[in-house]
Amino acid sequence: KMTSTDQQQQNHPEEQRQYVWLIRYGRTDPPLLENIGNYDSDLHYPDGIAHAKAVGERLSSGVDRGPHSIPKIVYSDPFLRCMRTADVVVKTLNDASGSSDVKPVKIRVEQGTTEWQVPSLLVDKDGKRTNPRTLEELVRMLPDTVDGSYLSVNPQGPDRSTACSDGGDDNISGTNGVGGCPPRFPETEEQLYTRCRTTLRKILNDVGDMNSIAIVGHAPCVQSIALALEGSASPEDCTALGPWSLGGMTLFSRPIGSGGTETKWTLELYSDTAHMPGEFRDGRVGQWSLPGFLRD
Repeated sequence: KMTSTDQQQQNHPEEQRQYVWLIRYGRTDPPLLENIGNYDSDLHYPDGIAHAKAVGERLSSGVDRGPHSIPKIVYSDPFLRCMRTADVVVKTLNDASGSSDVKPVKIRVEQGTTEWQVPSLLVDKDGKRTNPRTLEELVRMLPDTVDGSYLSVNPQGPDRSTACSDGGDDNISGTNGVGGCPPRFPETEEQLYTRCRTTLRKILNDVGDMNSIAIVGHAPCVQSIALALEGSASPEDCTALGPWSLGGMTLFSRPIGSGGTETKWTLELYSDTAHMPGEFRDGRVGQWSLPGFLRD
């Protein structure tokens, strides 16, 4: 699933670049069923763990782009299947570094990349809404990999009374009093785009343009972040983006030293599953998409 841009650029041998990896988890147990649950399922053992390991090994290899493409920070949605994926990925990256002198990669739990705030993905058949674990709970669960000092740049906001299309009062105070568009239940697709665009901007402002990063999330959020990096206002304006496979990896890059978040990003891979084992390799298993990304 390489893009023509990827082939033409030939992995940018002439310059160092910053890379942003967007990763969807692999097989879960039990599988998520919309409007039914389980909405905070774990990775399947052994398949889902093997999928996460394959992602980590691909990241640590540099995928022919050199060591600067290896992420120094991994961000994750707080739901368990994403966190478990990030945990395996981070451990694989740290094991591959082979040096105690290198600062270990840690997971930054980012609420701004949490699951799409809609009933079909959060409210079960009995009407109970699922919320992710807190940072404190995740630190206790994954003490070796979670950065307990990290504060989400776009934390969860209060519920909306309705999912109004204009966003209304979304521009409320975030971390350190900075305004933002936080995740709030319920959430329209357009509000999701805005929330993920805001979260991405804050993350990039935080890390600068020298460190490559990875973001582990659910299909709705990684699709929305890909849309923001691609630079289109809506999916209708971008035919390069589409459904996302289980374990799929997307890659964007830009020249180091270009500065600012307005610099044009290059799409190099989209929902690529070349690293996945068995029946998951062709990317057809478990594909999911936001309605706006579906083509007739």
